[in-house]
Amino acid sequence: MEILAKIPREKADFAWYSAESRKRDLPPLCPLAHAALCPRYFETLEALGREGGFTKIPRDQAASLERKWKVFRSVIAEEEPWADEKSIHHFCPEVSYDTFSYFASDMFEYLDGRDRERAYERDGKQSDPRWGSVTPRHYTECREYSIHGTFAAGKPSKASPQRKGLTPKRRWQALARDCFTCVYCGRKPPDVELTVDHKVSVKDGGSDDLDNLVTACGACNSGKGGSSV
Repeated sequence: MEILAKIPREKADFAWYSAESRKRDLPPLCPLAHAALCPRYFETLEALGREGGFTKIPRDQAASLERKWKVFRSVIAEEEPWADEKSIHHFCPEVSYDTFSYFASDMFEYLDGRDRERAYERDGKQSDPRWGSVTPRHYTECREYSIHGTFAAGKPSKASPQRKGLTPKRRWQALARDCFTCVYCGRKPPDVELTVDHKVSVKDGGSDDLDNLVTACGACNSGKGGSSV
């Protein structure tokens, strides 16, 4: 999975986002863009709610989702979405677009007065000229997409299919233990899509126990095939 080149902030729009999706033969918008499907989406909505001025998730739904994503949040603390009056950090790009008209993970406000008026004139009404610095992000760059994407679409990963007996929770536990890094080549998202490999292969009687699982990128897992380590 390639790392996307940085682009001007006024170009982090739907045309750019959907074009990147077409290059990968993927849906124009993220299939995980829902609080019940992605912990980052949920955390971004929660961050906006805490900042004020934005719609909060109903309390009963938030409590249920908090319980669901608790195990996942414990290992993404360094990338937890947060916001203040002049910046946002580690946001879901889909929530950023719905709220600020940019598909971005990080945005910083430094425009005011005449500079803001010039930005508005240049970018048009679809842009929010408050944001002077924007870090564009496509959903394939999100670690959560690499980890959860194959379950949302209801189809196996192109890189390497996962066994039906391997639950999303057990898969996440293996990924988190290995710091979301391929144990064979050392690469991690968004450079690669991660899978979970069996040290002792299934055909050799290997189980889905955590101590028999390791994190592997799709290329390494495919290259290893069904052999045991």
